[in-house]
Amino acid sequence: MDYLKIIKDFHAEAVEPYTGKPVGCCQDEINELEKHFGYPLPEAYRQYLEWMGRDFHGVFVGSDWFITNVLNNTELLLELLEENKPDYDLPEHYLVFFSHQGYMAAWFELPKQDDDPMTYFFTEGKEVKPPSAHKKFTDALFTDMQGLASILPKIHKTK
Repeated sequence: MDYLKIIKDFHAEAVEPYTGKPVGCCQDEINELEKHFGYPLPEAYRQYLEWMGRDFHGVFVGSDWFITNVLNNTELLLELLEENKPDYDLPEHYLVFFSHQGYMAAWFELPKQDDDPMTYFFTEGKEVKPPSAHKKFTDALFTDMQGLASILPKIHKTK
C-alpha cells in the first residue's frame, strides 16, 4: 500500500515547481536505523524516508525531518521533557521523526502499533502542557507540508 500517494501528488503539484524532486534515503540507511532502534519501522515512515528522507533543501528546510536528524531528535525529546517537566510518561521505546529549533518534537512509539502510527507532539510554551496524541504520521506529514508549501510562492517570487 502506498501510504503517501496523496502527499506525493500534492508535492509534485505544489512543491516541486519551487524545490524540485525530493531526495530519499537508500535501503541500507533505513535498515541501519531499524537496527539502531531494534524494531521494524512503520511502513508509512519507511516510505517517507525512501521518498524524501534526505531532502535537506526541500520543503522542510529549517526543520529536522531527515534520517540524519533522528538520533539527535530522540535525545532532544528527553532534554525537552526533563526541562519542562510535563505530566507525561514517555514510552520505553520511540522514534522522534521531527524537531524544530529545539523547542518542539514529534514521535511515534516502537514497536510499531500500526503501519501509519499515531504521533505524539510536544512544544515548549509559557504553560507546560503534556504531550498529546496528535495525528497519524501521514496526516502530520501532510499538514506540515501543506502549511510550508503555501509560502513557497511568496519566497520564490522574490528570487
